[in-house]
Amino acid sequence: PDAGTQPGHSMLVDYVQVLSAGGSGTTPPTDGDRDAYSAIEAESYDAQSGTMTEGTSDSGGGRNLGALANGDWVQYKGVKFGSSPATQFKARVASGAPAGVSGLVEVRLDSRTSTPVGSFAVGNTGGWQSWRTIPANIGAVTGTHDVYLTFTSGQPADFVNVNWFGFGR
Repeated sequence: PDAGTQPGHSMLVDYVQVLSAGGSGTTPPTDGDRDAYSAIEAESYDAQSGTMTEGTSDSGGGRNLGALANGDWVQYKGVKFGSSPATQFKARVASGAPAGVSGLVEVRLDSRTSTPVGSFAVGNTGGWQSWRTIPANIGAVTGTHDVYLTFTSGQPADFVNVNWFGFGR
């Protein structure tokens, strides 16, 4: 536990990770070490605003991001897309949003205010633990980027939970 104590270096940890025996066995990624084409656990963010984590009843267990509403966001540093462009985005989501409440899950690169490269709309899926995998097309992405998921809605209510996301070619 001397990480980040070298002169001139500091470390800020703004999340809590809960690991359990019998889980997926994945090791939390380090900067620049996330594979865009593998499932990225939503709770493995590097920075966030407005989110919470909770236990999930989804297959594989573990935790999911919850209480996502308009203006919330999460950041995942160093996602490697490689030289062959990613053109698909998919996310495992659930929603118990009230009637008339829906929103967008948006993917942005390198800044939470950049133009989204893709998005999908989500409304009630039958409950906050009623999971669906939703695909979306995205603009071609190559290289290594910080990926931001941003959540946009015309209503102030929570509208989505996210368990994991990933990209495809």
